[in-house]
Amino acid sequence: MALCGILCGADDWNSIELYARTREEWFRRYLKLPGGIPSHDTFNRLFTLLDPSSFHDLFIHWVQHTLITTELSGVVAVDGKTQRGSRSDNAPTSHTVNAWSTKLGICLGQEAVDAKSNEMTAVPILLEKLAIKGCLVTADAMSCQKKIAHQIIKQEADYLLAVKKNQRNLHRAIEDHFADYWARTPKDLPNDQAFSTTADSAHSRGEYRRCWTQDISEQTIFKAWGAKTVAAVQYDREAGQTKTTDVRYFISSREMSASEVVRASREHWQVENNLHWVLDVAFNEDQSRARQGYAAKNLAVVRQVALNLLKQDTTEKVGIKNKRKGCGWSEKYLCHVLGLII
Repeated sequence: MALCGILCGADDWNSIELYARTREEWFRRYLKLPGGIPSHDTFNRLFTLLDPSSFHDLFIHWVQHTLITTELSGVVAVDGKTQRGSRSDNAPTSHTVNAWSTKLGICLGQEAVDAKSNEMTAVPILLEKLAIKGCLVTADAMSCQKKIAHQIIKQEADYLLAVKKNQRNLHRAIEDHFADYWARTPKDLPNDQAFSTTADSAHSRGEYRRCWTQDISEQTIFKAWGAKTVAAVQYDREAGQTKTTDVRYFISSREMSASEVVRASREHWQVENNLHWVLDVAFNEDQSRARQGYAAKNLAVVRQVALNLLKQDTTEKVGIKNKRKGCGWSEKYLCHVLGLII
């Protein structure tokens, strides 16, 4: 009932109860409902008490055994998300780490971040549950940890991790490496595998990217990470009369060309644009007031089930928000979307 309610535009327990009551006859085709439609308090109690770890595991199992029909490949982007409306005087803000398949356009799984911990402890737990063999796992600097890097390699996958000054020695080694390379190489070769340029412009804004890659597999400091490639990407942005320049560093366990690094680093942002942004805009996740117990964490899983189902539908060429409306307006369309899992 909660999943159908979310698919049809309900965003809280009261609206889920109202939706279920208006569709009681339809639900009785599949459910006995000896006590009738549950009240909003009952929905709240259930999701408050439901063990989030078990619920997350069921979600991951469903994705891997139902939505992924061939071997997973491509980029798996890992990033954290905060549900801002979940914070209260009695409970901390709910925070999760999500894994997004850029090739399939679905969420592969999520792991709740413990209130007394951070993403660094949740990422290994999430990755261990996923079948990522052959994939390229991308993550921001928070996940640039040796433990995470070695775990990805152990699972027969590769990584592309952003490197910032939280890894001081690693960052300095990459910075020194490229400073020496640029001093010795005053001119870049456009057709060289180790150098690439790309450009985009829209809405009076432009971004120009230059990327350099280097094979560093024999250098001691990088061996400890199991790394084969380091990359530097220079971002030059223009917005009206304002121009900014930024250089970012990456490390990878895979031998990658400059163009591959740029492509993978750009694909990583799909987890923000196609998952986190959609959850906030199309599902109002940031406005959710579910706070008691595990309600926020469990409701986040239901939203991701709904999002994956709606992403799988290709019959309607509209956004997720309008697909939710379509489910609410058309029983036939709702059954079509649910038919992907029944």
